[in-house]
Amino acid sequence: MKKKLLALCLALSMLAAMIVLPASADSVDYEGYLVLGEDLSDSQTSTVLSLMGISDTSSYSVSYTTHDEEEEYFGDYLSADVLGTKALSSILLIPQEEGSGIDITLYNISYCTEEMYQSALIDAGVSDVKVIVAGPVSLSGTCALVSAVKAYSLMTGEDIDDSVVDAAVNEIVTTGSVGEEIGDTDSATELIAALKQTVLEEDLTETQIGTALDKLAEEMGITISDGTRQEIIDLMMKLKNCDIDVDALREQASELYDKVKDTLNNVDLDEVTENVGGFFGSIISTIVNFFRGLFGG
Repeated sequence: MKKKLLALCLALSMLAAMIVLPASADSVDYEGYLVLGEDLSDSQTSTVLSLMGISDTSSYSVSYTTHDEEEEYFGDYLSADVLGTKALSSILLIPQEEGSGIDITLYNISYCTEEMYQSALIDAGVSDVKVIVAGPVSLSGTCALVSAVKAYSLMTGEDIDDSVVDAAVNEIVTTGSVGEEIGDTDSATELIAALKQTVLEEDLTETQIGTALDKLAEEMGITISDGTRQEIIDLMMKLKNCDIDVDALREQASELYDKVKDTLNNVDLDEVTENVGGFFGSIISTIVNFFRGLFGG
């Protein structure tokens, strides 16, 4: 438990530099946008920069995050004990050509997965960037999301609404919680991604979201507690109010498909419709056919 708390504490270092954002992008043409934890020692900074492949920061936009800023965004989701007292995690965003999508590389990150970052960054409207998340030691990396959004705002000169950032942070924390509960972060990521796609495309009500979640979890062989179930529903209701690019979610789904195709291909949609019937049967069909239809499965 102590190790887990330390990891989360270290991870939340990157968080808050987003509180003050410029109204327009800097006129300097930077190679990348680097956000460092303010509490890194000189040796730790050298370790992080080395992992990122940076020998000279003069061509990068460099900013920092503080622990106080971390609490601004994660305070509603994680306890003070988990938040810790130091800001150590760091992130680098490198602009890419239009249509490149989001490419994520992790160093010393043991909690968040690439897919978790990708999904949350899509929520926040981030696109066409190479993302490198690194820590001086092994850590969870949860707050890297907010620093990434901050760097993206600096890069584009466009402010990202705090409510959107909150939803993205919420998704990372919720996905991590589900992953811990079921003992499988990949399945948790797939569950959240498939449900989110359906919720946004079908504009489901809160009751419909709960039903869709129950059926999808059943088909994937996932069992969650009532508390976690409600946490996921609350997240989906929050995401409904965000302007999320559904096409970008489809691109992400193509990468997740290989992981879930065996499960989905074994789903008998006729049996689902017969057992569930009507509208909710069609929801399950939508979820399954969403993946199958995208990739000819």
